Amino acid sequence: MGIINDAKAWLRDHGIPQWQNGYPNEETLAGDLALQSGFAADDGTVIGYCFIRQMEDPCYGVIEGGRWKNDRPYLVLHRTAISSACKGQGVAGQFVRYAETMAAERGIKDLRADTHRKNTSMRRMLEKNGFEACGIVYMQDGTERIAYHKVLDEKL
Repeated sequence: MGIINDAKAWLRDHGIPQWQNGYPNEETLAGDLALQSGFAADDGTVIGYCFIRQMEDPCYGVIEGGRWKNDRPYLVLHRTAISSACKGQGVAGQFVRYAETMAAERGIKDLRADTHRKNTSMRRMLEKNGFEACGIVYMQDGTERIAYHKVLDEKL
């Protein structure tokens, strides 16, 4: 939770209203871990966290102003949080590479993620790592997010 709380403070301090309503919380992370889908990056201490899972995200069922690149199974990356002290050092990109490896092991060719419009740091990271913005999706609380999709094998 330390990394998550650090990320919440960073978002707040940068005028980004994402994660300012109590989510994610300890219950969220406990659920991630119970699903064996919560991953930590560390350098002796935890410096990052990301939820990575093959699933149909219910919030991805409707996309406005665009469309997904395809309708194949995908891994989703959610709740990516990096220690403020480690931002810009490629930690989030390591989660993307881990997700790519996990996808390859499962025969999956797609990754999806989403983030708040104002979260330019996350948007830059996704784009730097080959994700493309595809449109707008809405979270369960009605807030909009920019939807991102990365195709791992364009030949299929």
